[in-house]
Parts: sequence; structure tokens; C-alpha cells
Amino acid sequence: MVDKKISQPIKELLHDPDFVMWCMMPTEELDNKWRQWEKLHPEMSSEFRQAQTILKFARLNEHKVPDDKSEELWTRLQQSVKRKERKRNMFFVRYAAASVVLLLLSVSVFLVLNRGGVENQKLAFGTVQADTTHTEVTLIIGDQETVQVEDNALIAYNSDITVQSAQKKGKVIKDIGNCDSSKVTMNTLVVPRGRRSSLLLADGSRIWVNSGSVLRFPSHFDEKQRLIEAEGEIYIEVVKAKIPFLVKTDKFTVNVLGTKFNISSYTDEEESSVVLVEGSVNVCTKKNEQIRLTPNQKLSFLANKNKIETVDVYDYISWKDGMLRFKKETMSNILKRLSRYYNIPIKCTSTVSSRTGSGKLVLFGDIEQVMETFSMLYNTHYRFESDTLFIE
Repeated sequence: MVDKKISQPIKELLHDPDFVMWCMMPTEELDNKWRQWEKLHPEMSSEFRQAQTILKFARLNEHKVPDDKSEELWTRLQQSVKRKERKRNMFFVRYAAASVVLLLLSVSVFLVLNRGGVENQKLAFGTVQADTTHTEVTLIIGDQETVQVEDNALIAYNSDITVQSAQKKGKVIKDIGNCDSSKVTMNTLVVPRGRRSSLLLADGSRIWVNSGSVLRFPSHFDEKQRLIEAEGEIYIEVVKAKIPFLVKTDKFTVNVLGTKFNISSYTDEEESSVVLVEGSVNVCTKKNEQIRLTPNQKLSFLANKNKIETVDVYDYISWKDGMLRFKKETMSNILKRLSRYYNIPIKCTSTVSSRTGSGKLVLFGDIEQVMETFSMLYNTHYRFESDTLFIE
């Protein structure tokens, strides 16, 4: 039974609407409350982290409400509240929303716990998603230990785990030198929308991870292959070795020995791609097709069709340098990338959406600076309404 697999304190946290709301849809008020609770109950630190992990692992999957619908429902609830007694109704809306989240999560949580509890739960590819419920870059070590990482920091994973910030200051967050080298644990790097990160693996290979992405990698590679799993977008520079390096997505697997390439495979986008910068790669599709790429080639997957074309590779990897460069790309695609990069909903008129453009945008910390440039380049106007950016 589920009750025998978790402690009573964890169960109480999982059934606390405020706690669920904080984990799934954090607000400043809830963040202050639960950070203070954590300080006042240091003896509950382990149970607190395990409850957080359960909620992170128990994704809604196919039952998840799409982001646009979720925003629409929440906006409608808020508007309804404004027309009534504000305080009383906001209290009701918050707890009604928490109850809905609890109901939707119940089946997923039950399945996670019934497979052996948090301690024995091995993370399956795709169960953690980099959606709007995550606000910071998060490194999940093994099955449950969670560490929040500074945005744009470099995570070095070798005999210890070091985080190097933009100021080049390294901080050891975990010593793994004494761990059992025969035991391989899978680690997960979650990079939510509006954030970026990079990872230096033990073999010297480096990976840049774009917004809205999840990367899974082992504590160490075995003697037969170096395998990682990715969802979203990454740019990777693989150190050359005799041991094959494989990057697995839900649509294809890339096999290399040493090379530089970009992968884009977001679950909410129709097109996925591999862009080769240097060396060579072999791509194996779900239909077991073997496709070899040479430098400056892009392999696209769209509607069960494969397409290879010659491209300017920097257009596809410029994001890692804080720029967005594009040629003859539709405005809808450009704005979709900006939306993910800054974690803000962007809507535009059909006239703007269908236009194409070429150029380069420096991705400043403030999206308004980007939109000023965008408006001048493409003769558009923008405005903010609530948390949404409108372009016309």
C-alpha cells in the first residue's frame, strides 16, 4: 500500500494545498511561507525535499492542461474574483486550484510511490519536464537530491560537482569521489523557460542547455558507450574518444566519436533537427534509418519526413552566445524562440506572424530592450497586457 511507503510527515505535505501550489505554481507569498517553514523545521529537511521531489516527478503527462489554456483559465478566475469580494474569493480560488492540482496529480503520485517510494524510484526519460512549474535551473542528483543552480552557470561533473558562476567563481556542491564507482546513477538537469545552463562532463565534453530543456546523464560512463538523453535544445562539443557518444531523444539518436553539433527536439514543436558544426554524426531514426551528416548540414524531422539541407550553422547555435541570428525565418518562429528564452507568452497578429525576416537580435536581460530593436527592424508595435506581450 502507498501508506507504508512514505512517512506521515511527507503525506501531510503532499495533502497540503499551499505546499502543492508552491511546488506547482509558486508565488512570492507562498515562497516566503515555505522558506520560513523550512528554517523553522530543520529536522524535517529530508521529508521536505522528498515531498518536493515527488511532486516534480509526478508530471501530468497527457492529462496536463496546455500552457495557453492554463493561463486563460487562471486569468478568467482572477477576473471573476475582481467582480466579487476580493479577499474571500482569492482564498477560495487558491484552494480550489490547489484541489484541482491535487486531483490531477493523485494518480501520478500513487504510481510513483507504488513503484517503491522515492528512494528506489529510478527516473524514467521524459517524466521530468522543463515547463513553467520550474522557476530555476535545477540539478537532480540520483533519484532525489535537488540542488538549485544559478542561471547561466557552468556545472562541472567529475570527482565532485562544482558550479562556476558568471563571475568564474567555482563552488563545490557535492563530493562524489568516495561514491561506489561500480554503481551508475542517473542525474537530471532541468532548465526551465527563461533560463540557460551548461554542463562539463567527466570525459571533458561540454553541453550548453537552452531554455525549456531537460538533460539526463550518468554519474560516469561505462567502457562501451557514453550515453545521455535530451529533451529540448542543446549544443554539444564531444571530446574525441574510441568510446561512442550517443545523444538520445524521443525521435532519434545521434551517434558520434568526437564532434560539435546542435540538437533541437522540443515536445511542443512539430519540427526537430540536428545541425552539424564539425566532424561527422550518424543519426538513427525511430524507423531505424541511418543518416550520415557532414559539416554545415541540417537534418530536419517534420511530419514523418526527413530533410537534409546546407545551412549557416551559426544561425542555429548563436543562442549559446546570447544572440538570436536568423535568415528568412517566419516571425511566428522567431517570436516562439523569444517566448521560450524569456519565459513570457507572446501573441501577434496574423499579418505579423506570416512575415519573414533576417537579422540578429542581442538577447539582453530585459526583453523590452530586445523588443525595441525588433520593432525598429520590422516596423511593428508592441505592448504588455498583464503578463503577455502583444505585437502588431
